[in-house]
Amino acid sequence: MKRLILSMAVLAVAAGACKKNGADKGFEPRSTFAGPYADTITLPLTITTDTELDPGILWVLDGKTYVTNGATLIVPEGTRVEAKKKSTNDSASALIITRGSQLFAVGNAQNPVVFTSHEANPASGDWGGIVLLGNAPLNRADATIEGINLPSVPAGVDINYGGGAAGQGDVNHKAGELQYVRIEYAGAAIATDNELNGLTCGGVGAGTVLDHIEVAYGNDDAFEFFGGTVNAKYLFALAPDDDAFDFDFGYRGHIQYAVSVLDPNETYSANPNGIESDNNGTGAADQPFTNPYISNMTVIGWSNAISGTLSAAHFRRHSLYDVRNSIFIGFPRGIRLESTPTINHASHFSHNIVHAFNASQVLDPVTAPFGAGIFTSTASNSNADVVLNNPFNLSSPDFRIVAGSNAATLGTDFTGLDGYPGFFTATSYRGAFDVVAAGNTNNWLAGWAKYDY
Repeated sequence: MKRLILSMAVLAVAAGACKKNGADKGFEPRSTFAGPYADTITLPLTITTDTELDPGILWVLDGKTYVTNGATLIVPEGTRVEAKKKSTNDSASALIITRGSQLFAVGNAQNPVVFTSHEANPASGDWGGIVLLGNAPLNRADATIEGINLPSVPAGVDINYGGGAAGQGDVNHKAGELQYVRIEYAGAAIATDNELNGLTCGGVGAGTVLDHIEVAYGNDDAFEFFGGTVNAKYLFALAPDDDAFDFDFGYRGHIQYAVSVLDPNETYSANPNGIESDNNGTGAADQPFTNPYISNMTVIGWSNAISGTLSAAHFRRHSLYDVRNSIFIGFPRGIRLESTPTINHASHFSHNIVHAFNASQVLDPVTAPFGAGIFTSTASNSNADVVLNNPFNLSSPDFRIVAGSNAATLGTDFTGLDGYPGFFTATSYRGAFDVVAAGNTNNWLAGWAKYDY
């Protein structure tokens, strides 16, 4: 098979052996860019042939670029892709990987791959982020992904996702690999409740690799999972204007080591809950049920008392869940459950730390049969009973926990989290980060993540 290396000239090169980016396609990695850009090139609106970007070029999205026809797009370490803001949101720039195609954006801690705005003064919602589509199961028939104006899709491009009928599909589908990636200023909307996000996964399967991904200052959800079985580790949601982690349509993946934090200097127009989870939009009992499996997540709002109805986690509309060993702090409401099946599943929420400024809504409803080992707090400072090292300094935060704190000493439980072989790593601490200690270099955000925007 041939691949294209897009650079100042378009070259067709025979595929060689490889152990890194796109290994299963036989692509070799390219060296990290370390100098001024040789050129600025706009990506085509459709990519139908296996293609690798040159990190020495500044790449630009000018509208929606669809990777289709089973093609693979490789974005090597250190590559920067910038998206133009369009005159109307329904024509917003985005990178969309259709069913059967793949994206390999693999950076490292020193040279992440960056997807961001092309504007001189970037802002939330400048573009539509990254969309991965696959054929893993949903609890509905094939769907078209929201946030895309269907009449504008090029002829012959399939933006459906899912495996056919409800519950059908390939649980091990692979949409590629995203590692050490930053996605900034995304979340363009074409209408109310019809938006793209930072990273949108529609019917993406467990063969996909997602780890060390930051979504910063998006106009909608940071990470949204519409069905599928994709797993993820080391996720960072910074100041999303809607939910940090959103699950829907029968998502049944596994997530470990994820952190979200709000910026108190922002004016939020939506409802930036830490987690929002639905079985579907109508609350129907369609199967498979939405059931994210989560451990070692840290969800952070603000440090001091705030008013409003935001929740650290909001499970509703028949959504199920398994949440262990996690921290939820700094919201008016803590954990909010709605619908009888969701409330009856409360025993699967255990061994977590939950803070809420509203004393009556730390665990809501208080009569729900929540699991064991939950520590709750209504302290005036949301970090008082945890304690994280420096979570509210957004220019240089440290989400690790302090030795001897509740997060370090209350213990953990991984019961029920072994459904995906070998995914979860047992820890002695709650939350997304280990204890701060001399010589301890366990801050997994170090080097590649960005805070001060």
